[in-house]
Amino acid sequence: MSPEAPPEGPIALDQIMDPGVFRETGSLARIGDALRAGRLVVIQNAAQVAFAERMYECLDRIEDWPVQEGYSDHFHFHHHNLYDRKQFPEELARCESIFSSRRTTELIQRLSGRDCSGETIFFGSLYAPGDHSLPHTDAYSNQGPVSRQVTFIWYLARNWSAKWGGEFFWCSGNQYITPTFNSLLMFLVTKESYHFVTQVTPFAQAKRLAITGWWTGRGNER
Repeated sequence: MSPEAPPEGPIALDQIMDPGVFRETGSLARIGDALRAGRLVVIQNAAQVAFAERMYECLDRIEDWPVQEGYSDHFHFHHHNLYDRKQFPEELARCESIFSSRRTTELIQRLSGRDCSGETIFFGSLYAPGDHSLPHTDAYSNQGPVSRQVTFIWYLARNWSAKWGGEFFWCSGNQYITPTFNSLLMFLVTKESYHFVTQVTPFAQAKRLAITGWWTGRGNER
């Protein structure tokens, strides 16, 4: 399959990833071991470059980013997410079909040991100056029988500098992750999966763009 011209119709996550990520001997086993152990998985240079470039250009062209803000006890967030599928550009809708395809969810289910047969929640994300998220686990108490199982964050920020803030902090590992272009983060949603995003500074010189969401299924977080 050429990375320059992916086939029409839904394909799977492993088909658009860089061959060295999912096809390298032992890489899937290492990813699965880390996920099931509750660790943060960070994959640099995750997708085929041409595909990552197209998705960056797609998000970069979006002008109307809805503000998302909320507050509960000891938690506040303010950022910009595009949730409405009716507003998705064609390339973003295409990307959603990849992340939500049956082949993808079955792959993530095998790696994580979690049921991922529910809806895939998928959206574009922009953290503009001032945006942030305080510590949280991604668990949502009013989910019903289907809950968030595995979080994914695919960063598409170009030339982002850590001095601009907007870093992902993994609390249990005391680990800062700068949102570098084409890096993919994944982790199990558990009672211990605390993380936050540091505030983006007013002098940031690039867009902190990402595609993020959850694979969902039956079963409560651990």
